[in-house]
Amino acid sequence: MYYPNRAQLDVASLPEDFRELGEGLVYFADMLKETRILATSLSRGDLSCSLPKPDNELASNLKSLHATLKHLAWQTKQVANGDYKQRVTFMGDFSESFNQMVVQLNEQRDALLGEIETIRKQRRDLEYSNNLFEIITSRLPDWIVVIDRDTGERLFINHPVENFLIDASFESRLYDVLLSHARKKEENEVQTSEEFPLAGEGVIQWFSVTFYPLHWHGYDALAAVLTDITASKAEIDKLEGVAYRDALTGVCNRHYGMNLLNEWIERNLHFVLCFIDIDRLKYVNDVFGHAEGDRYILEVAKLLQTFSDDSCLCRLGGDEFMILAAGITLKEAEDRLGILRNALVTKALATQDGKLYQGSLSYGAIEVAEDNALPAGDILSQADEKMYVFKKAHRMERRDAPA
Repeated sequence: MYYPNRAQLDVASLPEDFRELGEGLVYFADMLKETRILATSLSRGDLSCSLPKPDNELASNLKSLHATLKHLAWQTKQVANGDYKQRVTFMGDFSESFNQMVVQLNEQRDALLGEIETIRKQRRDLEYSNNLFEIITSRLPDWIVVIDRDTGERLFINHPVENFLIDASFESRLYDVLLSHARKKEENEVQTSEEFPLAGEGVIQWFSVTFYPLHWHGYDALAAVLTDITASKAEIDKLEGVAYRDALTGVCNRHYGMNLLNEWIERNLHFVLCFIDIDRLKYVNDVFGHAEGDRYILEVAKLLQTFSDDSCLCRLGGDEFMILAAGITLKEAEDRLGILRNALVTKALATQDGKLYQGSLSYGAIEVAEDNALPAGDILSQADEKMYVFKKAHRMERRDAPA
């Protein structure tokens, strides 16, 4: 019972009257060992462990807990992937908070997507509301350029375009776009649209251009109607930025981070994934309040943003962050994390009323090779496991630190 891994009993060597008891003790020891293994795995958050035998009654409740936690983990992944229909009925207050969060995420996403689609629809309506003849005759402020599809010769431009063609580089870029499309004759026999940027005199403008194949005074021509969409594109970019940013820290959120991780895996990139957990956040929340806890999170996020200029920092939620960094080795990543952690540990953090406490973080890093075959969730779990080992190894250090 006390040391089941070392327990041994040779039942055959027992007196006959005690063999039935011995067999029972061996059976009991096996059940106890299986139960202890499962309990240890659950305490570490490892849901991939093997389960006890079906006839192990001692572990029945733990097996039920394991099944519930696996389902909860699956639901959480579904939410991270955008399935906001998931609902949790486990652990009382946690379920209520989780379900409320999912409802709010769904409402925010729907509102943002609705606003983005409204802007896009308005732009499409503008692009297709008039035909070429109406645009030319009414002299709208849209740019109109007609070129020969064979030679690229300019056949017609309207007045708004003339003001911009003073810049030679601007004119060259514009005609590069038009000629590139004109040469794809088999692909543009019907009206088509696309977007592109034009740079001139230090200013970048975005245009939506609609191409119309037509005959122009005996020429096989291509007419281009260009609409300046710089302002509307900036608004869409702003809305998309909100959708992919963590509201508290301003860094990328979980949805963006997981999408980027899956993209890098699909592209067979070589990179390092770092999983970071803020130490003592619960202590700060309990002792100094959640407002100070938020400031603590912001302090750590600000520090982690200095990891490198070309890495991506994401807040996975609560006290957890993820860094995706390409072009560095595992050792380089761990060295950088060590430097950042040391900077945080040696810095006394102060509340608004001047009370001091020590910050800290734990981390685990995983190197992902080009031939990686693991899915994103498994890679993240491995980094989480390494972080847990690190946190456990430095637990006494945090416990002894002054608050």
